[in-house]
Amino acid sequence: ILMTLDQCSFDGWGVHDCGHDEDAGVVCKSVRLMEGSSIKEGRVEIFHSGSWGTVCNDYFTQPDANVICRQMGYGTARRQVAFFGSGTGDIWLDDVNCYGSEQTLESCPHKGWGSHNCGHSEDVGVICNGYGYISQFV
Repeated sequence: ILMTLDQCSFDGWGVHDCGHDEDAGVVCKSVRLMEGSSIKEGRVEIFHSGSWGTVCNDYFTQPDANVICRQMGYGTARRQVAFFGSGTGDIWLDDVNCYGSEQTLESCPHKGWGSHNCGHSEDVGVICNGYGYISQFV
């Protein structure tokens, strides 16, 4: 279920007992790593058209992995192919060809959303190195 912040229950706009030292922020992610043993590794999944889907490993290289890890808030990456198991649902991206300077995986050249010649046995995963700036709450 997707919701916007203003759809959540609250006391009303401008009704609060807070100071700016209690301001909150959010980071919206369109990429996530699944089935890894830490938040820095896993099968790559990307959010598109209201659902999460996977990325095929065809032509997947180090610059592609680096863009994903940087987008997640980490430095460089080490790439893995189907190391974290097969996903389910849509395969959103295939033939991803990042130059390495892109800020997001979505901005890298690819075959087109949902256009692929892959099975889930070709879902790509990454292991990100370094420390991230994104906090993840459980």
